Amino acid sequence: MAVVLVLGGFAAAVSIGWIAVREASSPSPMFDEPQLAARPMSAQDTYPETGTPLPAMGTPMPEWPTESAPDVISDGVSPDDASMAAAPRVYEMSVRLEKGDTVAGVLDELELAAAEVADIVEALTEHVNLRRLPIGQSLDVKLQAPGAGQAKPILLALAVRPEARREVTVERDEQGEFDATVKVFEIVSKMQQAAGAVDGSVIESVEAAGVPHPALAEMLRAFSWDVNFQHDIKAGDRFALLVEQSWTEDGRPVDGGRVLWAELTTGGGKETFAIYRFQPQGGADFFYSRDGESVVKALLRTPLNLSRVSSRFGMRRHPVLGFTRLHAGVDFAAPTGTPVLAAGDGRIIEAGLNGGYGRWVKVRHDNGLATGYAHLSRIATGVRRSARIRQGQVIGFVGSTGLSTGPHLHFELHRNGRPVNPLDVAQTSQRQRLSGAELRRFKARVEEIDRAREEAPEMD
Repeated sequence: MAVVLVLGGFAAAVSIGWIAVREASSPSPMFDEPQLAARPMSAQDTYPETGTPLPAMGTPMPEWPTESAPDVISDGVSPDDASMAAAPRVYEMSVRLEKGDTVAGVLDELELAAAEVADIVEALTEHVNLRRLPIGQSLDVKLQAPGAGQAKPILLALAVRPEARREVTVERDEQGEFDATVKVFEIVSKMQQAAGAVDGSVIESVEAAGVPHPALAEMLRAFSWDVNFQHDIKAGDRFALLVEQSWTEDGRPVDGGRVLWAELTTGGGKETFAIYRFQPQGGADFFYSRDGESVVKALLRTPLNLSRVSSRFGMRRHPVLGFTRLHAGVDFAAPTGTPVLAAGDGRIIEAGLNGGYGRWVKVRHDNGLATGYAHLSRIATGVRRSARIRQGQVIGFVGSTGLSTGPHLHFELHRNGRPVNPLDVAQTSQRQRLSGAELRRFKARVEEIDRAREEAPEMD
């Protein structure tokens, strides 16, 4: 993409993604809060660590002008003033790497000498894996425009931040050599809260409230044992979250945050679910209701995220065979390729083609339970007979193999070899409940989180 700029009376053009430029006052510290013109944001303008949008930056940059001293000094201009006027200009800019870009290629586009590019890359390589810089990575560059008799600009400094907490800066010393220094930023933890009403999908509504995607995914998983997000949520249902997130001292997100507390209403406000994060001694860090009951059940209510029940358990007329018989499971309509999750911990006892079921996986669980997953487009890697499986692990992908009229998952639950309604059993599935010292610890944690909710600011 070519970007054109008029700066200081000359036109400039480049073709390396985008460049944001300003003329630096001299002397000035490296990258001292450049004031850049606003530009529209694109989908790729995000921090690689978390997907959080980068601050808006400006555009463009350059065919370099050659600076030279004026031939005539007018009356009233001192020699010092004339010397300053003749000094080569210094520019600071931010360059974003796009697909196919390399650091060496970017510097070459800025018309630096080939030997200088090689020295800069060598200095950077000691501290940064340049091959692994992601698309969207920004480079902060400080350049001196060519002076009188010079054909090439001179790089004064370059900074790259391969991760939020670490920045590598290469600077030219008095001898013209390049030295690299590494700055490690301190990390601080912040609590923020978000709340709102569902307008459209839950995902879109929570994201619009500023919640990072990893925290959103954690919330969806925590509520998935009790809530069918496609069927149970109505327009106007409300959500609220308290999220703890790590940030660098200069305000960059380090991670996607973790949910400490969340609340969700369903059915147009008819029912409310609230969860608190807690880690029992020697146990997993996850979520419990206010009275100390784990959100985790022996079986997930639905083996698909955001799916729709298209056919329930019971007698029905078969859509392909044309006669009435027991529909021994529940059908979930979903697009081809949607990941299918194991409803509970267990061991694979069948995986492969199975007549009218098409591609099929069957898992044996504790207490005489077994689950089956039919019409898969494909079975996940590593899912084979005798393999152990974890609740929530992807075991296959929605398809339309076997006797099927369209992409969906046929999900069965067997108890002691007989088919039962999966939705009923999942709804009444047993949960762990805290007691004794663990319950007292949990209650104290609930009080801490409730106090934090009163003080935490809203998300930006």
